Amino acid sequence: MTRKTSIFIFLGLIVTFTLWMMDTSSLVAVSWRKVYFEFSIPEAMLFLLVVFAIIDFVTRIIRNIQKAQLKEVYRTAVFNDNTDENAAIDVLAGKISEKMIINRHDFDNSMLLVLQAMTSITAGDMKEARSSLNKLKRIIGDDPIIDVLKMKIFKGEKDFDRMEKLSAKLMKNENVQLIGLKAAVEAQMQKREFKEALENVNKAYELRQDLYWVIESAFELRAKAKDWEGALQVLEAGLKKKIVSKFNYQRNKAIVLLEMANEFKAKEDDVNFFRYASQSLDTDPTLVPAAVALAHYYKNNDNQVRKAAKVLMETWRRNPVDVLAYEYLALNPKDDLLDKIKKVEALAQVNGLRPSLNNLLVAELAIQGGLWKKAKAEIDMFIINNPCTKKVCELMAVYEEKGNNNKKAAAEWRKRIKQCDDDAAWVCDDCGHASQDWEAVCEKCGSFGTKKWHLYIEKFEGPKFVDISEDIAEIDNEEDDD
Repeated sequence: MTRKTSIFIFLGLIVTFTLWMMDTSSLVAVSWRKVYFEFSIPEAMLFLLVVFAIIDFVTRIIRNIQKAQLKEVYRTAVFNDNTDENAAIDVLAGKISEKMIINRHDFDNSMLLVLQAMTSITAGDMKEARSSLNKLKRIIGDDPIIDVLKMKIFKGEKDFDRMEKLSAKLMKNENVQLIGLKAAVEAQMQKREFKEALENVNKAYELRQDLYWVIESAFELRAKAKDWEGALQVLEAGLKKKIVSKFNYQRNKAIVLLEMANEFKAKEDDVNFFRYASQSLDTDPTLVPAAVALAHYYKNNDNQVRKAAKVLMETWRRNPVDVLAYEYLALNPKDDLLDKIKKVEALAQVNGLRPSLNNLLVAELAIQGGLWKKAKAEIDMFIINNPCTKKVCELMAVYEEKGNNNKKAAAEWRKRIKQCDDDAAWVCDDCGHASQDWEAVCEKCGSFGTKKWHLYIEKFEGPKFVDISEDIAEIDNEEDDD
């Protein structure tokens, strides 16, 4: 109950009690259809007060529901990306909530204007959004929600300079400081002012470590700055707060460790290179660049071919990628073509994730060795399951020209090459940028650790962690027999 309602009921009770004491004989008769009631005047007044209190109570419940709806509008529309909404919603809804109690009409208009502004921003109509914002400001004054909506408008207009300037104002308000920091980080990353963005995200990290955007931005910016220890610290905090999944934790930690290993490699520090490269692959056994780097280390140090082969085979089983197969075949330069085909067939036996890659690898070797029937069989199997790719077109052209002695058909296949899909590439999960070589940081969007290998024409759910110790033991035994 409001203070005014409480005073009214209290005064009513005093009047009722006074009348009761002064006159107990007067009656109020109520007759409605066949129902007849008689009350004394004090009883009638008391009944009216109770009815008034009930109506006020129900009205209060309805208003609280509307207030909750308004807060939900802020939570779902104004705030997103796991912003620190709980700490800011009460502040931003403050003036509107108060006006709701004092002036129901203004409250309804305010809520409607917030919705209209957010709808316009989402639709990209910034002119209409500004119109709604100006009307809202005339009702609730210079409330922080005005600045937050302005921020949304600036972001929609890609006016990152004004967005960054306004974020400085929000950062001065303790209640919405995190919102200001988030806006500043977003604007500075868009402007590629990574040093300034890192300073702000570090401030946010000191305040809160249980927000997704804080963990995500802090990790990415520290990694870009090559602050590897700081990046690992953020990952640990994210895992502890259950913001970072175990899979992403392992993946990103492995990439950070690999980058640390590469720095030691550049310094010719083989001890620390091996240490961090090994930790990287142990953390994420599907990380292809780590497997290749470690295999090179074994091959180049005392020619430890068997260890290099084991590393490549383990990763191939979990995440079959063409570069692993090529590295595996290159371990023994003295192998003839038939030996290589046998090895590729051995790889195919433990590759149940990308069967079309098996066909492609065997077909390549068969074409090189002039095994035309085998090559044609593998290519046919590939084309049955997939559209034709550039590499397959070229293989078919060679087959028709040299294996089938049909130069006309070979020319037709070569004409189709430009129209076909690429065979494979490392693709950024965030922006889709493709490259032939793996990169820790996407050269287009700057995302860290998002490059994954794709055989474009094949549906693939992703690498899997599996136990292949028995398979590796069998392969080692076969090599011993040889």
